[in-house]
Amino acid sequence: MPSPVQQSAGALHELARASGLNLLAYREDHVNERVSRALEREGVEDAGELARLIATAPDARERFRRSVAMVVTGLFRDPEQFELLERELLPLAAGARRQLRIWSAGCADGSELYSVGIVLAQMGRLDSAGLLGSDLLQENLAVAERGIYGDVQLPPSLRARMRWEQRDLLGDSMPAGKWSVILCRNLAIYLRDEAKRRLHERLCAVLASGGVLLLGRSERLSDPDAMGLESVAPHAYRRIA
Repeated sequence: MPSPVQQSAGALHELARASGLNLLAYREDHVNERVSRALEREGVEDAGELARLIATAPDARERFRRSVAMVVTGLFRDPEQFELLERELLPLAAGARRQLRIWSAGCADGSELYSVGIVLAQMGRLDSAGLLGSDLLQENLAVAERGIYGDVQLPPSLRARMRWEQRDLLGDSMPAGKWSVILCRNLAIYLRDEAKRRLHERLCAVLASGGVLLLGRSERLSDPDAMGLESVAPHAYRRIA
């Protein structure tokens, strides 16, 4: 693959409009690398030609959107985080609550939320839980609704507990109410610092008192105190204010 080439502001604006993605919120190096890969994959010469292609070819548009949004997931990906959820975080967030409200923010193909649902079933808490998965890409949500991952077809009883909706975490309003647990893993690592800070602030604003925010294994909040949070694991935070 050729080395990533820096894209002009005009080219990024054209690509953003054609793809429906806020490319300026993503790290510059990430966008340049994704565009370079797309140019090679689609056999076009420059970003302008790529924008015109994805504006008219749905398959090319989907490939570009999924590439930028980095759909890398799977059932029980990073299993130690799900062990932490079962052992510590879900009981901590539950407290005296009768119902847990759990939101997978940036749920990709839904496998993360299904994994949480399986954990809740093992804990005997699934029937009293509300589970929401949201993602920027409608094509991801279509996979989530089917609940089929390779040779694994999740049972109707589990799929019936899930709710899915399309949502831009940086632009759209947050889902209504307060959430006991919010998972937003490995999404902010692709964002610019300002967009990352804004995302974390928006997530914290809808986290219930005593609720838990779980980030990816490599992610940390620089100043959890300023958001009314305390660290309960290197990548997990509890709302105390």
